[in-house]
Amino acid sequence: MAAAIHTPSVEATVTVRVSQAATGDLVAGARAQIERIDGLRVEELDIAGLRPGLNDTTVEAVATLAVDEEAASAAEFGTGESVVADRVRERLADGFGVDPERVERVDPPD
Repeated sequence: MAAAIHTPSVEATVTVRVSQAATGDLVAGARAQIERIDGLRVEELDIAGLRPGLNDTTVEAVATLAVDEEAASAAEFGTGESVVADRVRERLADGFGVDPERVERVDPPD
């Protein structure tokens, strides 16, 4: 019997700066900005608000993120709910143009 691969997921409320020169719409721009961060993949992204600026648009979004197990070792992310959320929060905070407000672990549907 094959072992199931479980990819941890988190839900994050984030503020993302999207360049006026970005290709596509604001959702695509916010998704691309978040996915530049190693070890994270955007599963879903919903825009909750925005503030236009001179060079960029600040997008408030709620995103469901998957932890990419190939880019991030299990030792770094661990398996506990708070450990995963804390590590993802740190990764988001270190990403350029991304400011995490709330990050929590969510279980995938059965």
